[in-house]
Amino acid sequence: MRGDVMWYRIILVKLLLLTVLHITGIKAQQTEHRVTGTVMDQSGETFPGTTVIVKGTVQGTVTDMDGRYVIAVPKDAILQFSFVGMENREIAVEGRQRIDVVMEDNISEGIMPAKPILLTPKQREKAEADNRFSFNVFLEISRLQGPNAFFSPISLNMALGTLYNGSSGDTRTEMNQIWGITNFSESELNDYYRTINRRLLEADRFTDIAIANSIWYRSDFSIKEAFKETSKRYFDTDIKALDFNDSNAANVINKWCLDKTNGKINHIAATPMPGDMMMYLANAIYFKSKWQMEKRFRKEQTKPDDFIQSDGKTLRVEMMEQTTSLPYYSDSYLQCVELPYGNGAYSMMAVLPPDNENISQLIEYLSSAHWERIVNQMKSERVWLKLPRLRIECNIPFNQPLKNVGMQKIFSGGFAHLSDDAFNVSNIRQKAFIEVNEEGTEVAAVTSMMIVGYGVMKTSNEPVHFFANRPFMLLIREKSTGVILFIGRIDDPRS
Repeated sequence: MRGDVMWYRIILVKLLLLTVLHITGIKAQQTEHRVTGTVMDQSGETFPGTTVIVKGTVQGTVTDMDGRYVIAVPKDAILQFSFVGMENREIAVEGRQRIDVVMEDNISEGIMPAKPILLTPKQREKAEADNRFSFNVFLEISRLQGPNAFFSPISLNMALGTLYNGSSGDTRTEMNQIWGITNFSESELNDYYRTINRRLLEADRFTDIAIANSIWYRSDFSIKEAFKETSKRYFDTDIKALDFNDSNAANVINKWCLDKTNGKINHIAATPMPGDMMMYLANAIYFKSKWQMEKRFRKEQTKPDDFIQSDGKTLRVEMMEQTTSLPYYSDSYLQCVELPYGNGAYSMMAVLPPDNENISQLIEYLSSAHWERIVNQMKSERVWLKLPRLRIECNIPFNQPLKNVGMQKIFSGGFAHLSDDAFNVSNIRQKAFIEVNEEGTEVAAVTSMMIVGYGVMKTSNEPVHFFANRPFMLLIREKSTGVILFIGRIDDPRS
């Protein structure tokens, strides 16, 4: 999906075409082979004003207002297609009479670099606190989950942030302590999540990202108006009454999840729903982006290769490969490489343990403090990179991991700011999906909360090797804030 700048550019081109179309086709009578076609983008939208030139000559034309072109050329000619902001294409005619062309965004050309998301000192403190909490939770998930463990910290934190506004007493005190924000006011926390929610969506027009929040509640469950208002104002939350006894209730929630994650997450709510269900809270996040143009993998270089799992079993996987300059860091504990998306606002970090250590040791070592040091010390290196194509889904129960890091009281009540009714959080879980291929990455996650009533390195000319042919970690983050959107351990790329 292109942004407003591209849309205005196309409109301008259409206006200019009204005055320049009469110059096209001037060579048509001089050659015998006539080629026609349409130029479009990957979504099928046509491109008026695309320049079509016979390579090595000045002979050419431009596409009309419907993206069509007609040109007479030698049968062995090579056609060059160009449009500002798109990757140039060269296509051999080879005697063909029709050649349709799909153009792709050239995100290394003519594009403003990413602008940093500006946070106040207090907001940056909260971002760092969330990352510390996320690493602690990920460690607990990794101990309990296998072989793959993948989740969205930002989704979990936003769901907890919504719930925080309803907390009171010891429950709120414990959430403050475990989050590491004992010096934060409620308004400061809400301002942070509103800022992050909105700024993440604006960081890169070449990245599709969506974040959504929702609350469904039983009609006889008295949610306080102040809680509703805060949820809407700071988290853009959709709040609706829902009859959980209706056999269609789970379908309503699942359809919302499906819509908000571009069809990637479904069946998070089960039928029938618990009879004592009072409220259902959900956060959904969707992310899709291409690697920066010069960092994309070439499909012809992807080949079957071995991937050695933690238990020593060997899998055959499709291994992508390239040698290019990338931010890189290594020490005696790990290797880390960074692949940028779009305009550079977002990136994926892949982390490998040494050959003689397993992935569990790396996860135990990689605290938030270590992570910040690694990110700050990365330098550009030529990297021979091997990374498996992967497509995995994870269903993560969060009750035990959250209890293990000390967040226990939310499961026993303490939400006087949400409702006068007695209730507790009974179940927190997240479903997540990730696909990584030669073009880029698509990721989605939904965090759900069921609420029930009581009883109701050095530079070298030789490339460094980063071969992810064994279990590794990956993280997707917004670079200027350091906010981690997704984090995972990959032990089976095929699952």
